[in-house]
Amino acid sequence: MESFRHEIAGLCAFNVKDDPVLGAFSMLGGKSRTKSYEGYSRLCSELLLSGKSLGGYLRDMLIFSESPLISACAKKADELRIKAVECDLGVMKRLASYSSKALKSELAKAYNDDGFYSLPDFEEGGFDYGAEYFIEFAAKHGSGIFAQYKAFTYDGELHPIENTDPIRLTDLKNYTVQRRQVVENTICFLNGQPAQNVLLYGDRGTGKSSTVKAILNEYEGLRMVEVAKNDIAALPALFRRLADIPLHFIVTIDDLTFAENDDRFGILKAVLEGSLSARPDNILIYATTNRRKIIKESAAEREISGADAIDESMSLADRFGLFITFIKPDKAVFLDIVRQLAEDRKLDIGEEQLNAAAERFALKRGGRSPRIARQFIDWLTGRIELGMDY
Repeated sequence: MESFRHEIAGLCAFNVKDDPVLGAFSMLGGKSRTKSYEGYSRLCSELLLSGKSLGGYLRDMLIFSESPLISACAKKADELRIKAVECDLGVMKRLASYSSKALKSELAKAYNDDGFYSLPDFEEGGFDYGAEYFIEFAAKHGSGIFAQYKAFTYDGELHPIENTDPIRLTDLKNYTVQRRQVVENTICFLNGQPAQNVLLYGDRGTGKSSTVKAILNEYEGLRMVEVAKNDIAALPALFRRLADIPLHFIVTIDDLTFAENDDRFGILKAVLEGSLSARPDNILIYATTNRRKIIKESAAEREISGADAIDESMSLADRFGLFITFIKPDKAVFLDIVRQLAEDRKLDIGEEQLNAAAERFALKRGGRSPRIARQFIDWLTGRIELGMDY
């Protein structure tokens, strides 16, 4: 027991030395009886709060730790790296072998203090994982935050998104041809085949951003990083950060537009194509825009440099291998989307009533779009459930 803190201090494959459970173990068996009481109490508290057994906790701790050595093994495992991993796992197996009763018994004997027997118990669980288990997991799911989360924002630092939009492709109606192109491109990307950066262009509310978000929920091995327009200058650093992670990343930029002489325009052009450094194979950019001309101009600028500005906009758009257009629906398509959404919700309403209510709703909102259709169905669902007029 005295060696707990020495063994924990010697961990090298997994960056977990600051974990609270390991910290609690490090307090056990030293010169201070009070510290051992405190350590055991912390150990119980952490495990009981987590709802996990000791073995289960240690497994998850290792899986979700930031471990460059594990990531390196996932790309290329050699004998020395594997031995380092197995060495760390030997420490974990020893820790996991302790039941609460065994720990309390050792502490009571070490300090000649039966008070330890009155402390609470925790669930022991088992830990029988070898290096291969963690290396294979990292290769498939990543390690650290990349194993724990699927989506992130980036502003110079990666920030996990804990609750992502759960929208699925089946929730999006019509625009089948457009979405098929995005899906097929993503499948090629995930399977190591040539794939394109994608620019989704079209009217507001037609489902461009929703299509990108839905893609994330379809594929387990995919990760997504959202970058705001103001942070485009940080893209080269982001690419360096993600290049060695054994996962596939789609970097999303929503509502892509630039002012005249915006430095970020040139940075994005270079990142897409034109820089001496190649884009990493595990990264694509999916961007959306509502504008035909990505560069905004004043009236005076249009008069002076109209053709040049168009050429500049096209020079960026051309760097996206896929340019996919989403056009605002006409009345028939809009009502068809409404009908499909109503069927998904199993709303008890006649077709004529549904269409009339949808048209009134769209008129008040100033137009028809898939977004308006979904907002209408949400509104209508509540009215029907509560017995209110619509």
